[in-house]
Amino acid sequence: MAHILGAGSSKAEREHRFFLRMAALILLFTVIGFAPSYYLRAFIPPLHPMEPLNLLVHLHGIVFSSWVILFMVQVGLISAGKRHVHRQLGMLGILLVALMIPLAIAVGIAGIHRPLTAAPGIDPLSWAALPLLDAPVFGGLIISALAMRHRPDVHKRLMLVAMINMVQPSAGRLIGMTGLPGEAVGPLSGLVVLALLAALLFRDWLATRRFHPAVLIGSAIVFARIALTPVVWSTGPWLSFARWVSGGG
Repeated sequence: MAHILGAGSSKAEREHRFFLRMAALILLFTVIGFAPSYYLRAFIPPLHPMEPLNLLVHLHGIVFSSWVILFMVQVGLISAGKRHVHRQLGMLGILLVALMIPLAIAVGIAGIHRPLTAAPGIDPLSWAALPLLDAPVFGGLIISALAMRHRPDVHKRLMLVAMINMVQPSAGRLIGMTGLPGEAVGPLSGLVVLALLAALLFRDWLATRRFHPAVLIGSAIVFARIALTPVVWSTGPWLSFARWVSGGG
């Protein structure tokens, strides 16, 4: 019995370490990717002209940064066995989610009138598809994860899938630093997201010889969003919708 318990504990510890490393990687992507355009903007010369920061952008930056930090802390608390603190901080997470979704939509719409926020060479009306189509995806994944708190295996995997999905903007900014054309930024940043999802799927397979249903479903939703966005964003209906929602008639 002791041997079995020890093996189970070792398996749990390995899983905790994996989630902790993924959380740290997501935090690293966020800090480095947004350093030139937000966190260290006053100290790093821009690679290309950028829109001025306004109150809405700052609110978005503060709330989303707080969420990424909270995710790192929450994963660390579970790894340290402090589940009661994790549950208490979960209330803060619910509050942040309630702010994140409308802020993401508002920033996406406002970006249509801030053309320098789009990747070079991409129509701002088209570029708005990235945040506006992504908001219901990451919002739905996070809300589903919170609703499944009674199932820790589902909860933490849906949460990690949602966080991996959120890596695309920071990955896109990192890729943009290489000087690649704007048309390449979206697909390549999407590949980064898919690679991280593949790592999660592969890790589950190695540990249990099966893919966890929550990861399969979440990854399929994220993949569909990544694949469909560049197809949708240049269509007449999307351009008309983006023009309408931005107040352009």
